[in-house]
Amino acid sequence: MKNAIQNNSYLTSKSEYQKYNNLIENRLTEIAYRTYNFNNIPPVIGIIVSDQYGNTIMVIDYDSKDRTNYGPIKSYLIEDDKKLLEIDLISMYFSSFRTFAEQTNIKNLSHLEIHGSNIKGQIYFAYEKYMIIVFLNSNTDLNSKEKTQIINYFEGILIKYEYEFSNFNTTNSKRTITLLKNKGKNWLKIFNTTHLKKYKEIYLKKQEIVEEFMKNVGPIIQNELYEYLEYVPEDILNNISKEIKNKIQDKLFEFNINLFEE
Repeated sequence: MKNAIQNNSYLTSKSEYQKYNNLIENRLTEIAYRTYNFNNIPPVIGIIVSDQYGNTIMVIDYDSKDRTNYGPIKSYLIEDDKKLLEIDLISMYFSSFRTFAEQTNIKNLSHLEIHGSNIKGQIYFAYEKYMIIVFLNSNTDLNSKEKTQIINYFEGILIKYEYEFSNFNTTNSKRTITLLKNKGKNWLKIFNTTHLKKYKEIYLKKQEIVEEFMKNVGPIIQNELYEYLEYVPEDILNNISKEIKNKIQDKLFEFNINLFEE
């Protein structure tokens, strides 16, 4: 009976410890998402496929219906919902860069990038005939594997359905492209979910590394301050020590511990 009570007590304490760990992890994840604005803007907002002349053929939005409430591409490109913005104008604008490159001495233009404080765009030119325009959260850092994954997915579609994309205004082509669009939305949802999961893992790993580092460095900082500033009041020394630790911790978080390549 005594053993049963002890075991039950152990299980309860273990369960409470796990709940506490989960609570801390969720809180850290929330802070991470808010720091990089992933709570408002998904890693990949959406992707536009157009021809070289800027005619939009297919638009794939990550229009999430879950609690994150992410919106379509247009919702991030305009601040006022009443303003009119045609997606076709976006691809036409980027096609002008390609025309500019052709008319100047810019050779073998493969891609372009534009960066804003909230979103950024990556434009890839495929088979001299198409553009793949990727809109991302400005804090999204796609590694080479993820970039290749996106390009390969859409280039695979362009190869397999070359006729449909070359003749995108026909009834049968429109029907096929609509099916590809719906399939692409599911693909993009999986891509974003995977990216956020990896981002969370990296952030928590970084948090663990920084905490361990500060456990060892913190006392050194404090001891040095007390040794060289022995006549300074203790409360001031504590405040200085805390400020130095915070600045070091913030700086450490700026280093890129990139586990995405694994």
